[in-house]
Amino acid sequence: MITIAEAITKAQAKWAAQQVKPALVGDFQVAKQMMQLAELGFEPSEEIIEPVRLMLSRYGVLLTGQTGVGKTFFMRSMGRRLYTAAEIADYGLSQLHKFFEWTDGHEIVIDDLGTEATVAEYGAKDDLMKSVIAHRCERQRGVTHVTTNLTAEEIAERYGDRTLSRLLGMCVAHRMAGKNRRRAVPNVATPAPTVQRVEAIATKGAA
Repeated sequence: MITIAEAITKAQAKWAAQQVKPALVGDFQVAKQMMQLAELGFEPSEEIIEPVRLMLSRYGVLLTGQTGVGKTFFMRSMGRRLYTAAEIADYGLSQLHKFFEWTDGHEIVIDDLGTEATVAEYGAKDDLMKSVIAHRCERQRGVTHVTTNLTAEEIAERYGDRTLSRLLGMCVAHRMAGKNRRRAVPNVATPAPTVQRVEAIATKGAA
């Protein structure tokens, strides 16, 4: 069994060795997307510049962090199709092929990885999400994003080092921290973001 550090190193080496890497989009596109996020109620900050840039550049993102920091809201605001881990688990091992058929070639988000119930079917326990991640990594087309409250160590403990390695091979890990980013109705104390403010955030983050 490989260690967490070895899994991360192996996944990073595999990702770095990919023959074709999408070019990262520029600051103007990032600032434009952040304005759209602000219009949807997601408070822009320097912290989200990296995942915004990566997703616009068609890289997978593994978004981690505590409950309430806005991981799911961010993915939904980015306009991506979300499937919660619990919804996927509801297919069961015997019907999982239907999920694969519907999602092949599409950009999707596996939301709240780790919150799904343990599946017991045909004597197999907890193999469903391992199968989903392995299938998305090795057999399907389409970018995969993942949100989770679990740490790398907790992912490895629940799903195994190989699954962690696959996740890190498909996605660039990014941790969201801090306050809940669902912005309240603008008032004098919390003005709505302006074009200049968002551009300043994007420019500062790119510096």
